[in-house]
Order: sequence, then structure tokens, then C-alpha cells
Amino acid sequence: FAIMRLEDILKERILVLDGAMGTMIQQYSPNEATFRGERFAQHDTNLHDCYDVLSITAPEMIEQIHCQYLDAGADIITTNTFNANTISLAHYNLQDKASEINCAAATLACRVANYYTKITPNKPRFVAGSVGPTSINCTVTPSHTERLLEAYIEQMTALITGGVDIVLIETICDLNNSLVALYAAEYAMKRTQRTIPIMLSITTTPEGTMLSGHSLEKFLSSISHYAPLSVGINCSHGVLSILPHLRSLNMTAPYYISAHPNAGLPNENGVYDITAHDMVASMKPYITERLVNIIGGCCGTTPQLTTLLCQAVRGITPRQIPCIA
Repeated sequence: FAIMRLEDILKERILVLDGAMGTMIQQYSPNEATFRGERFAQHDTNLHDCYDVLSITAPEMIEQIHCQYLDAGADIITTNTFNANTISLAHYNLQDKASEINCAAATLACRVANYYTKITPNKPRFVAGSVGPTSINCTVTPSHTERLLEAYIEQMTALITGGVDIVLIETICDLNNSLVALYAAEYAMKRTQRTIPIMLSITTTPEGTMLSGHSLEKFLSSISHYAPLSVGINCSHGVLSILPHLRSLNMTAPYYISAHPNAGLPNENGVYDITAHDMVASMKPYITERLVNIIGGCCGTTPQLTTLLCQAVRGITPRQIPCIA
């Protein structure tokens, strides 16, 4: 039912994806005790900056962040699981807690989204399970492919079990990694006996290639067997840098298109200087040229951007999927 609702809505209007999770967590200034909570009070490794574990140790914080984005008008919220895979969690000696962290994050986000949908059923909210790139690059180190596959299967199985409506494989840097992730998603769906849509979002160089050097055309050709719900670009070098590449996707992608750029690059103090108002002004061509179906923010963005994007897309006809011969 949720999948049908999502497809129907995408044909009618542009959906707004939430913004950064890390930026919002930083506003709470969590300390080591916050990350540990009671559950990991005696853990043998420092957990500071392990944002993913907060879905277990500080769920109220993550719930508040989800609520802020939903109050701002987001149609889709993403789980706090960008680095919640065995490879990334091993840095904190939490690799054996990957399934638990993902399931907890998904359950939390779904509970909040369902509450908002119940209040305003004419505006259903959806949850996308965030799956980040890890530190493995299969093009450079193909011998690590099996390790990445296992990590992705475990993460996606837990996210789907936790109830997410969408799997969002984002900040894809390497073409071969994306193929591993797609295979893992299909495997996880068979394992859980749930079929849900997949969103793919790559990060590009200013020239428009993936960080692995593959072109957008090669990417689209390679993933065609899997028929994702959407493809898009996120993070990268900011709003304007990805505009020409969104235009290219618009001409060639037989899928819905998403875009959630970052607020530029942080300054020497680690602060993002670009305001939400400036971002929306720069993102106007995304909307007026009908390049996207899903729009949101990445690193450095907040619910203020969500509010402004909701205003900007109101009443705008979404991009129509072209008939590609």
C-alpha cells in the first residue's frame, strides 16, 4: 500500500526529503556519556562521534530531529544509519551491533512517520533507510567485495525488518559498490519477504563523473537490470556544481530523479556558511526546469531548508520520466 501511495504521489508533485542528521546532532553537543548511554557505559572503545549508536543510547534526540524535519514539511525522512554497517562500526568495536542499531533506527523513524501520517492522512510520510558508502572501494580493492556484500545484506535486512518504506543507497562513490548494494538489497528483500523501492544517489566530481571515474552514462547502463525507483545526486560540491549533471540525468534517466546537495563545503572551523535561503535560491533551476521528483538537503542543512523547499515546490509539476528509446 505504501509503495502504491509513493508512486502515485511522485506522479503528482515533488516530494521533499529531509536534511542532514549529523548537523542536527551536533546542535545537541552530545558528549561521550551521551553516546554510551546506559547500554554501552562499560564499552571498551570511545564512542564519541558514533552518531548511529544514538538511535539506541539517545533515541529521544533522534526522535526530536525526525520531528523537526516532519514539522518543517518533509515527505520522506531518512534513518540515522548512514554509517551503521559492520565495516564502519568496527572503528568503535560495535560491528556486532549493526543489526540492532539499524533495526532500532528504522523502528524509531517509522513510529514517528506513522504518527504524522495518522494526524494528516492526506499527506503520508515515508521512511528511507539510509545506506552509506563505507570505506571500501570495490574498483580499487575488488577482493573486499564479499566483505562489503555481507555488510550491506546485514544492514538492509535490519532496515527492512524495522519497517522502512524505501532503501536509500546514498553518496555512492564507486560504480561497483552500487552494484554490490543493489544485489544486497534484492537479497535482503527476499530474506525478509518484503519488496520495497530503491533510491540510488551518487556523489560526483565537478566534472560529473563518480569518484571511481565512471560516467553517469556508464552508471545508468550498469544499473538498468535493477530498475530502481529513482536515481540522483547528493552531497558533492554543492548546489550549483551538480546542476549540469542533473540536467544530463534528466535527459537520459528512465527513473524518477532526486537531488539533495550539501550546503557547500565547511569552512576552516568546520561550519557551513551557506544559508538555507541562499541554497533554495540556487536550487531554483532544479524546480523550474523540472529536473527533479525528490528534493532535499545533505551535509550542513537543517529543517529551515526543508521548510523553504516545501514552499518552493508547492504547486509545481514534477519532472516527467522521459520515454527513452
